[in-house]
Amino acid sequence: MYLKKETKRVLEKFIGKSILELSQMDLGDEVSFVKSRTGKIPIFSKDIDIRMQGRGNPLMSRKRICTMEDIDKKILEMR
Repeated sequence: MYLKKETKRVLEKFIGKSILELSQMDLGDEVSFVKSRTGKIPIFSKDIDIRMQGRGNPLMSRKRICTMEDIDKKILEMR
């Protein structure tokens, strides 16, 4: 993770674990950690929140991403 030292220090103090420990946790460890801290099992909703839904890469939707084949075709058209 690319965090400033001060940000890491504040997060580690607030969470109670180092950033390295958090990044190496698997799902079961994360769930048990949250349960131990909050007393509740986290619930992951299956409903999609439209505000959180990604819209994807705008270049792909506009067909602006070129593959090497596309570039080769354009070069041949210029001849």
